[in-house]
Amino acid sequence: AFLAALPDQLLFFALAIDMMKVALLAVISFALAVQGASIRFQNTYGNNMVLQKAPQFAHVWGYATANDKVTVKLDDQSFPATVRGDVWSVTFPAQKAGGPHTITATGTASGSASLTNVLFGDVYVCSGQSNMQFTVHSAFNATTEIAEAAKYPQIRVFTVGTGNISLTPLSELASFTEPWSVASPDSIGKNDWGYFSAVCWFYGKYLADANPGLPIGLISTNWGGTYVQAWSSPNALAKCKKEIQEEMEQDSNIYTSSTMYDAAGAPNPNQPSVLYNAMIVPFLGQTIFGALWYQGEANVGDAKGYACMFPAMIADWRTEWNIQFPFFFVQLAPWTAGAGTAVADLRTAQLEALKLPGVGFATAVDLGDVSSPQGNIHPRDKQTVGARLLLSARAIAYKQADVVYRGPEFVSVQFGTSGTTHTATVLFTELNGGLVLKPATCPTGVAPVNCENWAFLLSDGKWYPTSSATLDATSQHVIVSLSGAPAGATATGLRYAYSSWPQTTVFSKSNLPAIPFEYTK
Repeated sequence: AFLAALPDQLLFFALAIDMMKVALLAVISFALAVQGASIRFQNTYGNNMVLQKAPQFAHVWGYATANDKVTVKLDDQSFPATVRGDVWSVTFPAQKAGGPHTITATGTASGSASLTNVLFGDVYVCSGQSNMQFTVHSAFNATTEIAEAAKYPQIRVFTVGTGNISLTPLSELASFTEPWSVASPDSIGKNDWGYFSAVCWFYGKYLADANPGLPIGLISTNWGGTYVQAWSSPNALAKCKKEIQEEMEQDSNIYTSSTMYDAAGAPNPNQPSVLYNAMIVPFLGQTIFGALWYQGEANVGDAKGYACMFPAMIADWRTEWNIQFPFFFVQLAPWTAGAGTAVADLRTAQLEALKLPGVGFATAVDLGDVSSPQGNIHPRDKQTVGARLLLSARAIAYKQADVVYRGPEFVSVQFGTSGTTHTATVLFTELNGGLVLKPATCPTGVAPVNCENWAFLLSDGKWYPTSSATLDATSQHVIVSLSGAPAGATATGLRYAYSSWPQTTVFSKSNLPAIPFEYTK
């Protein structure tokens, strides 16, 4: 079980993690011995890639004959590399956006190696589970979207793919599915679940539309059905042992077994830190601008633990990269996960990350897709997700103060009673343009037990659903009512869109949905 394995893993990693330094030196400390004497670049670098532009400083590193003298040229500029054993590294001065450039590393005893068609721009890591892995090929309007990829040669993409886990941090990727590639129908529209990530692509595409001439590098490193624990370092997990213990006491089946491989030899990615080690650590030597994250479905039922582990993971990634980069996540979309509030609780737990600086989000709570061929847990509208993530980035990362990226959020409620009718006057955050109420019904194919719009908590301890709500156009309050309540009961709580498949009816006039909430006195 996860908790039983955690202390042993923390002890197992203690010496190695203590050795890990931030950014480039972190990866170099773990570097594997190079096979042979030929100079080369570490394998997350490649032709056609994007390196981070100014004001950040791009790191480049690789392998050569031990203690060789290595010089790295950026076009016609030469820079002496730092060499430690068989690992060389260089940090370029801040470079303006653009290219193409050629980077050549030369060792006196190791020969030379080059990267060509390199651009400087903004680099993003896109990670998480299946809704981040979900490809453009499976999204709405896929044929047109794939064809339009040819219009974005300034976007470059890299896909790690699935299949590799590790108990120890790796200096390089054990394998990858798609090397650095110029955006094209082939590099974006390979197949379902192959490449390229739809959320990652649409974010990058819309960012390019908003910033003509800005090269964009998109790194897709994700694995469907995985826990946040797998993407977290032992140091990050150690910060949440109390929460993990409490969850395990309530449900010992929350986590998978500690078996690394199944009977058929397939790797089990749901072990502590194994994806962090295999799919994140190899990138720590690269300078990035930001990260996108779509994950959480696998952690449903573990809201309290997630509320600790998710922010801890973000903070730890920033520490290990030595970059306080912007981080943007997706609040989970609807799916038929069953009765109860476990999915809604996880959505709320995700919001704990907003307490960290430089973190934003895009909600997908209104983007349910009951007929998705990939299962309704995988809605096809990834365009809206990408567009909403970009709103977060414009407001937080690109400092555009006039951009609103968060929908209406609960502020307060006043309860009233008249006989067996209860009312709730709800105040949301004030947004430019005010609120809009839209109709919503539980879609065919979704059990009513999965759907909920509003619900009152009464003094008998039960929640009573209702869809009766009106908007006071003057005050911008939403007036919710419940008729036929038990005699003598009083209202002690209210919730909105707090179910696995919420009926979302409250929006801003810019079409951003209100954030689900549960309030109790």
